[in-house]
Amino acid sequence: MRYRLLLPLLAVPALGFGQPTGTVGRNYTDILDKGNNIVAFDLHEDAAQGNPFLLPAWLPADVLLLGNRQPKQVPVKYDLVRQQLRVRRPQGDSVIVPLSQLREFTLTPGPQARRFVPLSGPGTPDGFVEILLPGPHVQLLKQWAKTVVQAPAANSTYAAPTTVSAYADRPRYYLRTPNGRLAEVRLKRGSLQEALAAYPAALQALKARKGPLNSEAELRDAIAAVDPLVTAAP
Repeated sequence: MRYRLLLPLLAVPALGFGQPTGTVGRNYTDILDKGNNIVAFDLHEDAAQGNPFLLPAWLPADVLLLGNRQPKQVPVKYDLVRQQLRVRRPQGDSVIVPLSQLREFTLTPGPQARRFVPLSGPGTPDGFVEILLPGPHVQLLKQWAKTVVQAPAANSTYAAPTTVSAYADRPRYYLRTPNGRLAEVRLKRGSLQEALAAYPAALQALKARKGPLNSEAELRDAIAAVDPLVTAAP
């Protein structure tokens, strides 16, 4: 398994992420080839079934590093277990960009871009969150995460149960209100009501809203519906 840790990025604006022109080519590679240990990247480094990434394929992303003004588009994979962003180099290997050196990144394939920003707040775990709903008054944020669990094996039976290690999704949702506060919300109506308790008009509208609230789509729709009523910090 080969890694390369991008440590000197903040002191090296010539990396190329912030370059207005060019591709991930000579400048990018030259900087990474100085002062870092180059190691191969092995997709089969773990014995667990599945993979630790948000998506298994390399995806184009606009990556903005701290200290840079412009993002750079590079192929990435987001490791949800280690909370690391891996950037593919033209040579075919990859490097690890610590999340502490990232301002944000945006996955650009598909009909809609997916923007990820740092999660910051008392008691919140380290990592980045995807902005599922940008507001304008409240934001719904999703922290993607995976853990390794023991799952039934394909040949497992009731009489002879066997298990294998496998990756399992463990996402968390957060609501950011106009005063900047973060509240973790679950896929339950009562949890969202608790997060909106300081906003009476929004809370009343949520209680009057019909239908279930047991999925991500239902949570997003409910927040979008009451967003106009969250107009001022309590």
